[in-house]
Amino acid sequence: MTTRSRNARERAYEQVRRRILTMEYAPSQRLDENQVAEEVGVSRTPIREAFHQLAAEGLVTIVARGGYMVADMNFNRLRELIEAQHILVRAVTHLLVARATDADFTELEVATREVDEAEVSRDPNAVAEKNANLHILETRLTQNEYLLSMAERVHTHLQRLAFLSFGGAGGIGGYGHDSSLFKHYENVHKDHWAYLEALRNRDVATAERVAVGHVELFQSRIRQYLEANAVDSLDFSDFSISAEHTFTESN
Repeated sequence: MTTRSRNARERAYEQVRRRILTMEYAPSQRLDENQVAEEVGVSRTPIREAFHQLAAEGLVTIVARGGYMVADMNFNRLRELIEAQHILVRAVTHLLVARATDADFTELEVATREVDEAEVSRDPNAVAEKNANLHILETRLTQNEYLLSMAERVHTHLQRLAFLSFGGAGGIGGYGHDSSLFKHYENVHKDHWAYLEALRNRDVATAERVAVGHVELFQSRIRQYLEANAVDSLDFSDFSISAEHTFTESN
């Protein structure tokens, strides 16, 4: 593969992925190869390759009779994501307490500050992306490739809802006009730094409590978004189970 073709494929992948995560390409939207190729500025071949790579990540669906569409979003998918996130943060927390080094904690501190900086920027895409990067990094530092594969999928898929609930695409009240968002960011900030402190202290009980509470904080933000916004491209018609019941904490 030539450098030029590799660059075209990478550009196609990055741009299509970004447009999906920022809802420019809406859930369940059909993706036309020619149109997307023209929008991205590459030929059809790298676009097709990008579609297949994103299909492997669950962000694009290959239609049975040919063609592609953006993966849908519905309550069942959200419920499964939250369940997976609850299980994931517990496993990651225990392994980080047992394995993380001083260098790992320094790396986590840098990533945590990047989330803080994104929140100051008030850019919902930056906040969603940096937050996902932090939690994927936490998993990478557990040195468990199976958990990392799970984390990359879970946090990437949650990024679309995070973008919306943080005010992207005209979220709750429109970005910059939602006072509850600033309070949410304060709580996110506190959770991230409390979690890092607990990890450094090798305090698994406190770290797990903070991690689970952080998932519930995000869950609450998503529920608030769903209650305040009716988005045609999202199917939450079967949102009949309380979000608190998606996962029952075991003792």
